[in-house]
Amino acid sequence: MSTYTSQTLSDLEKEHQAAINSAQEKMLAELNDAQASCNLEKIQEASVVFQNITTELAKQYTNKIEEINALNHKATVADEPQIYTTKRADVDLNLLVYDGDRDYVIAFQQDELIQSTLEKVNKNSGKFKSRKHLLKSSLRLTKTLAPMLHEIGEHCKNTLKLKADIEFFVYQSDMFNASCYPPDENKLYIILSSGILERFSKEELTFVVGHEIGHVLFEHFDYPVRQILDAGENELAPIHAMKLYAWNRNAEISADRAGLLCCQNFEAVGRTFFKLSSGVTTDSLDFQLNSYIEQFVDLEEVLNDANHDPSDWYSSHPFSPLRIKALELFNKSETYAAFNDTITGEITEEAMEVEIKRIMSLMEPENLEEEGEHSEKIQRLMFLGGYLISNADGVVDDSEIQALSSIVAPKIFANCMMTIKGLTEDEMISEVQELTHDLHIVLSVMQKLNILRDLSIISYADGHIDDSEVNVLYNLARLLYINTDFIDRVISDAQGIE
Repeated sequence: MSTYTSQTLSDLEKEHQAAINSAQEKMLAELNDAQASCNLEKIQEASVVFQNITTELAKQYTNKIEEINALNHKATVADEPQIYTTKRADVDLNLLVYDGDRDYVIAFQQDELIQSTLEKVNKNSGKFKSRKHLLKSSLRLTKTLAPMLHEIGEHCKNTLKLKADIEFFVYQSDMFNASCYPPDENKLYIILSSGILERFSKEELTFVVGHEIGHVLFEHFDYPVRQILDAGENELAPIHAMKLYAWNRNAEISADRAGLLCCQNFEAVGRTFFKLSSGVTTDSLDFQLNSYIEQFVDLEEVLNDANHDPSDWYSSHPFSPLRIKALELFNKSETYAAFNDTITGEITEEAMEVEIKRIMSLMEPENLEEEGEHSEKIQRLMFLGGYLISNADGVVDDSEIQALSSIVAPKIFANCMMTIKGLTEDEMISEVQELTHDLHIVLSVMQKLNILRDLSIISYADGHIDDSEVNVLYNLARLLYINTDFIDRVISDAQGIE
């Protein structure tokens, strides 16, 4: 396999895609020969070889990105949009923010439907009284009750140059949870479960507290996802739901950076994710950061393991492998070095952001308009799957047809609309079975999860989901050999995002 030779990022992207296409063509040729001879072993071997090749290509692609950027001038911060103010802190949030978070916010600011729906949410909901609610539902932790926690709060306040004080609250739960509430002008509110407060170290809690403060500093409360979708159920298209959930995950990357800035110990951050992932907080396991990263960040191997239970891969937050990898890149970046003079900065800001964007794209909605050998079949499957979900109650209305038009390229949508009326439900199901049979071999597990996740979000775009719609989703999951627990998880997260 030849090494990439491109000298610009745009040429590299084309070269990388060409290499992927070449590997895919080779695999399909081998699959056709194997299928013709009914050789199951060769079919499996062709798939494994393809996954290994694409994994190696991804590594070469990442290395070449860093090489190109090392030869080029670093893009200046002045070239980036400056949308964050010093209202809450004097730290440079425009430098600290993850580009994917910021770019979605800019897009939302320019989206008239999102903005009009947001106005409706703000008008109807009124101002939430965080402190009043917390005083009624949990225990306020004074400096006398929790001196270490207040030390952490003061440290984070100084590190992030906050202009407001922090007030801590705790509630009874063995689960490891933490959250922040909408702030007042002069006060931030952070609530912790008793489980995380008792079983996490000072450094680990510093990362957790810094992460929650990050949500406040980046004004993540400005776009309450669930409330926007509920208020806009008759106006917003499913693509809006997908973008809102994608932003929700990207926002976690920005908050993680604030957490590391406060903690300034990547190994402690690794232990935090380890505890959150495993639930193990005792010394019964010998924690080694490199081993943890190797286990949880080998994305290609994990995500393409057809025997892995994917039920916990998706949520309103990025799953742990993506977060720890994104933070590892930030920890090595010139961006982090600008905030922490003990860091040398091995990679440029641009290289870091490009790679994190590639990693986060594993959880982004599929780009269904992108040309590709299987794009037409994927879009046809998405249309038919969405149509069967919409028709689960016996009626497909105009708003549901409009919803389908938002997720399928116009040419494919027009063709689907031309043929759909001539098909019975049994014929549609039969075609879906054929499509999933063809796509099962060539799609990675992650691509299948993306398709099911997008269809799940579409089904909930009107604010509710019926049992009949869930049953269709279950059947689609089974046809793609995905555990139906995944559907339950996605629906649960869609209905529970704060």
